Amino acid sequence: MFRHALRSLLKSPGFTTIALLTLALGIGVNTAMFSLLDTLLFHTPPYPQSDRLVRIFRTAPTLKTGPHSPADFLDYHARASSLEPIAAFTWESFISAEPGQPAERLPGLRVTGDFFAALGVAPALGRFITAAEDQPGHDNVVVLSDALWRRLFSADPAVVGREIRLGGERVTVIGVMPARVDDLLLWDRIEAWRPMAFSDKTRAVRGANWLQLIGRLAPNATFPQAQAEMSALAADLATRYPDTNGGSGLTLMPLGQSFQNGPMQTLPWFALGLAGCVLLIACANLANLQFARHAARARDYAVRAALGASRRRLIEESLAESVPLALVGGALGVLVALWCNDALAARLGVGGDAHLALPLSWPVLAFAFVVSALSGIAFGLLPGFLASRTNVNEALKQGSRTAGNASHHRLRQALIVAEVALALVLLSGAAFFLRGLDRFVARDHGWQTDHLLTASLGLPDAKYRDGAAQIAFYGGIATQHAALPGVEHVGLSRSVPFNGFNFGQRLIVEGRPLPLPGSELVREVNGVSPGFFAAMGMAVIEGRTFTKSDLTGPPRTVINEAMARQLWPGESAIGKRIAHPVEREWQEVIGVVRDVSFPTNLNAPRTTFQTYRLLAREPTGYLSIVLRTSADPTALASAIRRAVAELDPELPLQGLAPVDQTVARGLTNYTVIAWLLGGFAALGLLLAALGIYGVISGFVAQRTSEIGLRMALGAQLHHVLQLVLGQSLRLALLGTALGLAGAYADARLLTSIMPALPAAEPLTAA
Repeated sequence: MFRHALRSLLKSPGFTTIALLTLALGIGVNTAMFSLLDTLLFHTPPYPQSDRLVRIFRTAPTLKTGPHSPADFLDYHARASSLEPIAAFTWESFISAEPGQPAERLPGLRVTGDFFAALGVAPALGRFITAAEDQPGHDNVVVLSDALWRRLFSADPAVVGREIRLGGERVTVIGVMPARVDDLLLWDRIEAWRPMAFSDKTRAVRGANWLQLIGRLAPNATFPQAQAEMSALAADLATRYPDTNGGSGLTLMPLGQSFQNGPMQTLPWFALGLAGCVLLIACANLANLQFARHAARARDYAVRAALGASRRRLIEESLAESVPLALVGGALGVLVALWCNDALAARLGVGGDAHLALPLSWPVLAFAFVVSALSGIAFGLLPGFLASRTNVNEALKQGSRTAGNASHHRLRQALIVAEVALALVLLSGAAFFLRGLDRFVARDHGWQTDHLLTASLGLPDAKYRDGAAQIAFYGGIATQHAALPGVEHVGLSRSVPFNGFNFGQRLIVEGRPLPLPGSELVREVNGVSPGFFAAMGMAVIEGRTFTKSDLTGPPRTVINEAMARQLWPGESAIGKRIAHPVEREWQEVIGVVRDVSFPTNLNAPRTTFQTYRLLAREPTGYLSIVLRTSADPTALASAIRRAVAELDPELPLQGLAPVDQTVARGLTNYTVIAWLLGGFAALGLLLAALGIYGVISGFVAQRTSEIGLRMALGAQLHHVLQLVLGQSLRLALLGTALGLAGAYADARLLTSIMPALPAAEPLTAA
């Protein structure tokens, strides 16, 4: 049977070639998309028994994956028995300033002493941080990543025990992490680990949340048991400390899923769905081609049926052609997937300049095999089944002139309608996303991104330990940069609103009833200098922004217009006061500025309330610099670096770039997905067009005699065109009508995945 099928395929090289190419493209793009999903959603962390590792998040009415305070962590650590151990970590950059080498910022983690025990890994060299070193005054140690060890120290094993200058102090290298534990999806790029070393004052902090927690299930504990115990602990702390913990809970999440949030974790599902549409269109095309081949062999089937061939035998022969053909097409599709994965991996970023690896793992290859087999069954089973139902007497009478009965024609036309509908789903999905992304980038975000240059730097604790030293640096950096030619305004802040503000806080309003603990309003907070608003091009709606006079006197704040409109509708917000529910330090509203949106964040904001406080009254070691220029901002890069070096040569600048470039880089992954969807749409449209052409050309071939007779009786050319185009137009219109439902679903789905993406506009839909 298979040899007969092979001979049949070799006798039809045109059909075989077209089928293989169609299958290779359809299966290839689906395999590539599943590879992306396998990497992102079915990620297995590279740690022993990683299925027993969990992340612990704080929850609240407005929060699902929140951080923790030191005092809460210490309570969990002491009281939880189902998680052994529980460790805390937080992201931090460390400045490396070795003699004779330029200063650079190393991405790293501050970790508690049992962090590495929780992961269950052993060092490649040396040892890890001990509990004794996780104490103030004993924390001058560091563990290096394998990549940093090779890059800065040429993989010298003698680096263990060596002192290096890190963060403005001398620290001792005690170990090197193995390369296999690097995990960009979980941590981004990490090059150094240092002890957390809580001070006595920090250990007592409850309510200020910045710690991330990780735990390993105890040997006899299960995930539900651990969740129940942590929920009980959270409820107990909420009762004992209602001001800081009221309304808060705890939720556990497997470590491999803990990074899965935001559009880039759900958008690949949407892309896989559209890739599936491409494959369905391809299968519909191949089914139609099979219909044509079976119709041409109708007399052969009839003769064999008359000689006793069973219906099952005829169906098996059809599958004997289609399934091996699909498997070969799937093998070619794996090659297409390899090319697609290489192209995607080179463009999809994960933290900084690192790129996402997309291997063709065994689950991905199994997916390709299953999809190939199902595709072969899909386009071989139905044509074979209908061919087996051929009327023997009619087929023998008509001979080779038959092209199938009316039911065959209707089914082929139904497949074309389905192809058009699927093509519309593809087109609408790609168009809504592409157009929506363009409109999102072009929208007014409440601040002017042109002629704006930004950079960030971190002040090492050893040198800038107190607020006075930090404030002095703020003044120096502002003065230095204001003197540069072409600089119009200089602003300093905790963060620049690319992806959101870095700091959220609960809120109460003076004169309003106090809400229940945990149900307070939430605001985003940014610490800024007086020149920040002018540098950012943010319009003042009411009142004023900060001046030097605000350095003294009662605390003051500037809020956004959404906050003013919702809290004090119909009246002025100036002079009103807000505070944190625990600290109760009232801050007077002195100004209202425009709402700010985030040009690299397509998520819905956690809150629409935005407040600004004077940076010098709440100094921080992490600083963003914003410069508005009158000329090309890139021309100032070297001058800015020199200005910072004059103040402190050991301070490396990070992310020095025009805002437009930073925004484009932040949207790179979305742009890649957008063009990927556009490619799917073009491919699906091409396949659908070829399918329509094949069916209509077959229709014309069947009715050649009828058309000749019509013209002999006086029919004009436009009558013939009307006959042919009328049928194709009816099929296309019916497919379009059905596809509109899919287009509507596309729009709703994209809105749910990316709430900040502008809704589909009528022009795009048309």
